[in-house]
Amino acid sequence: MIHRAGSLFAVAALTASLVAATAGAGSAAQSTAYNAGVTRITLDGAQKLDVLVWYPTKDAEAPFKAGPFTVPATRDADIAEGRFPVVLLSHGGGPTGGSPMILKDFSAALARQGFLVIAPMHRKTPLVARLAQIDAALAGVTADPRFSGHADAQRLGMVGFSLGGAVAIALAGGVPNPAALTAYCGKHPEDVRSCEAGPGSRAGKSGRERNAAAGKRPPLPRLPVKALALLDPFGVLYDEKGLSGVTATTLLIRPQDSSLGIANTEVLAAGLPSAHRETVPGGHFVFTDDCPDALKAEAEALCTDAPGINRTAIRAGIAGTIVDFFRKTL
Repeated sequence: MIHRAGSLFAVAALTASLVAATAGAGSAAQSTAYNAGVTRITLDGAQKLDVLVWYPTKDAEAPFKAGPFTVPATRDADIAEGRFPVVLLSHGGGPTGGSPMILKDFSAALARQGFLVIAPMHRKTPLVARLAQIDAALAGVTADPRFSGHADAQRLGMVGFSLGGAVAIALAGGVPNPAALTAYCGKHPEDVRSCEAGPGSRAGKSGRERNAAAGKRPPLPRLPVKALALLDPFGVLYDEKGLSGVTATTLLIRPQDSSLGIANTEVLAAGLPSAHRETVPGGHFVFTDDCPDALKAEAEALCTDAPGINRTAIRAGIAGTIVDFFRKTL
């Protein structure tokens, strides 16, 4: 069953309080055909799943506040006429589990360009559970009467940030290899973000242990994803054999100063059959929204950029690149 949210972002704002960022002015480079609408639905199941849905609307855009955050879209707007490509979004992990709220500006930019974005709130779930959440979110949103006539799931793309990159690869046909991750971390213990910083690392078990379990619980859900945009993805969970089943066209974007080991991108660039690689200035979190002042002190790693890095401008350029990529591939 699908529930419409009464207080749309009350849960989301709390979830994101340690890791999220406020919306800036970033948007795709192309002229916008639509405004951005957003809603939250809750899916029943073994565990309730909150899902943010961003979509094109002709309603006037009315950003609103959710705690310290500004949401750059109109809440519960009417979706525009037409059928729109669907983009699944899997956010990063980290000890707090992450949140799609750190990618609000990016999601709104896609909606303004005519994409319907489905972004479940993974919370502190490991990789395997995130696959099931994405699968359930797609099924739930496309069955919702508000979206069923507008979501063109035959044109299906996916964006994965950090741990979300590994989620996207698995859904597109990749097979995780826990042994590859274990071997990598044995040789590169300095890569803390890859080996120790996943969901669960503050609960007595490292992110490496929980995420590596992905390869031990077949069968994994698969989706007919045609195009992947991977933002500084967690790739060392895969090897060449495990990537051979991925046929989607792939865009890899890595920041120059990422704290995620470069092998994460290199293994994917070498193993994916149709991968294009780009580099942008900044660190691991350059893809995420600018932080409100209230969070800068408590989320320094997320919020702080090196001198000379204009996160808003870089993020807007990335959004434009990804819009172009999906228009060509979906």
